[in-house]
Amino acid sequence: MKKISETNIRIITAAVVAPFVILCFVNYYSFIGLVSTVVLFSNYEYLKFSLKENDHQTVRIALSGVIPAIIVVYGILLDRFENVESAAPRPELIFAVGVISLTSIVIVTVSDVRSAKEIIANAVFSLIYVGFDLAFFYHIYLGFGASMALMALTSVWLFDTGAYFFGKRFGRIRISPSYSPKKSLEGVIGGYVTTLLFMLLFVSISKFVGLYNGPDLGIPHFMVLAIVVSVFGTIGDIAESSFKRYHGVKDSGNLLPGHGGMLDRIDGVLFVTPMFYIFLTLLT
Repeated sequence: MKKISETNIRIITAAVVAPFVILCFVNYYSFIGLVSTVVLFSNYEYLKFSLKENDHQTVRIALSGVIPAIIVVYGILLDRFENVESAAPRPELIFAVGVISLTSIVIVTVSDVRSAKEIIANAVFSLIYVGFDLAFFYHIYLGFGASMALMALTSVWLFDTGAYFFGKRFGRIRISPSYSPKKSLEGVIGGYVTTLLFMLLFVSISKFVGLYNGPDLGIPHFMVLAIVVSVFGTIGDIAESSFKRYHGVKDSGNLLPGHGGMLDRIDGVLFVTPMFYIFLTLLT
């Protein structure tokens, strides 16, 4: 039997997963479920390889469950207090409560000081790196519409795809030989062009079928947003590669055949999401 190539496996996995992801954008609370699920798996993978030499597996699993719970609560509070102008508690306070909760769990359950410090440091970093960054999807969804949130996510997918194929075919100039040797300038440029064309096509089709509910942006705006996706998607990818190299692992996991783990799939999304929201706010 002929062996399926890695590229074909990547395509098959994307074709299976993508429809379920897109369906979650129909309703805000199903969207919260999607974001928190991604946070759950990504956070677990990060803590697993960053604490692989630590014996406190039960604590690690517990922390992996607490962080997505924080993201769920944040999403609900953000929706409830979005239009409240009084001196109501800010939803962002949940992250301060989260840091305290994570620290308390470790202090109560881990007696070894060195292990406790390592677990706390990685858990708090994961809360910010994975949870807080992805939570900006809520702001995009509530502030600019579901279609813009979907475009933010899928544009990173298309950038990754474009960068992968252009880099594989034309890649010569390496931009990060120490952290991610396969990353090339040609790949980033190809990914940018792919992203820009996708954004314009996405908006055109969405408007044609009456499903676009985002702001009225022109081509110059999308050129800027495509740069945001290309630059910060690349930085996010390289950042995660540096973490994996430091801890001596090739992939964050094996949840998604052909793509590695969940964290491998969303590494660029983590840096793009907050910057996408910031630039959307500035452009509109």
